[in-house]
Amino acid sequence: MNQHQAIQLLLPLLIVAVVIALRARRLGQARPLRWRNLWVRPAIFVAIAAAALASAPPAAADLPWLALAAAAGGVAGWHWGRTMMIEMHPENGTLTVKGGQAAILVMLVLVVLRLGLRTGLQMEAPAWHIRAVLVTDAFIVLSAVMFAMRGLEMFLRARKVMQAHAPSGAGQPE
Repeated sequence: MNQHQAIQLLLPLLIVAVVIALRARRLGQARPLRWRNLWVRPAIFVAIAAAALASAPPAAADLPWLALAAAAGGVAGWHWGRTMMIEMHPENGTLTVKGGQAAILVMLVLVVLRLGLRTGLQMEAPAWHIRAVLVTDAFIVLSAVMFAMRGLEMFLRARKVMQAHAPSGAGQPE
């Protein structure tokens, strides 16, 4: 491994380490949750993913792999959403959310997996008969579905919490 390759491998890991350290500090703090807007971020991710895939449509032979990536992203996103603690604030009746340790773990696993696959593909792609574009498309699909399912799971749970704390006969509070 030459110096350029080492920098290509270590720089993203350093950036991820800084981001994870900053996120871990805020992890235990409750933040307000605007549950009715949980669909916005996943919708943006899905739109960007759709645009990226539409700009260079995948081959028909790649669709089963992309479906597998979508299924893996769905499972990961659903479980990630379940790790988020959603509670009713006792004083003002709004929802709060606290991130779990799994959120950091998911981010770390995705980055390490992506770096490992990128490095492995650069060295072994011809022998494995794998196209780098397929791996990139699979990560796009996995990420978009993961964030969409995380948002859906959190929305459904937040709605249940709001309904459980709503006064009988009243509408749902914000």
